Amino acid sequence: MKILILLFLIVNVFAQDKGSDAYKNKRYDAARLFYENILKSRDDDESAKYGLGVSAYKQNDIDTAVRSLKELKNIQNRDLASKSYYNLGNIMREAGDMEESLEYYKKAITLDPTDKDAKINFELLKQVIEQQDQQQDQQQDQQQDQQQDQQQDQQQDQQQDQPKKTDKQKEAEAILNALKNQEKINQKFQIKKARSKKMEKDW
Repeated sequence: MKILILLFLIVNVFAQDKGSDAYKNKRYDAARLFYENILKSRDDDESAKYGLGVSAYKQNDIDTAVRSLKELKNIQNRDLASKSYYNLGNIMREAGDMEESLEYYKKAITLDPTDKDAKINFELLKQVIEQQDQQQDQQQDQQQDQQQDQQQDQQQDQQQDQPKKTDKQKEAEAILNALKNQEKINQKFQIKKARSKKMEKDW
């Protein structure tokens, strides 16, 4: 019985190495096929799930890669879980989801504080996000400045478009305004006069 168990373990390790070798030699199709065959008979094999995830990632099958790696986030094997988080961080970064990528790298470091790659990627991505935020702030400031400049230019253009008045025109406008004011005064006086007459008559 012990011999059978030992043989099974050796075959299992050799099998895992076979998939790993195919992956290392960039034969991702062969590696993926190998891990898929393992999962057909042992669907809870964590190493095979990881192998499938990273092989699919290299094949640009992002959906399969993400699905396989996410299944390993809460497993007991901290090393494998950390690697899964690290690869999810890479996938999210390439997809442009920087904040989620940063969270995955952070979790990878929490599970394996010795992971230098995760630390480097975390710090680099953090800098990229900070630079993007600064650029967005600068762009918003520039847009606001441009809008203000455009408004000022439009106001100046409108003022320039209006024909300049000569002294005679200004004087004529002043006389016209004075006449209008006098006319209003006369109208008020006539209304008051009419009211007073009406009151006298009624009285």
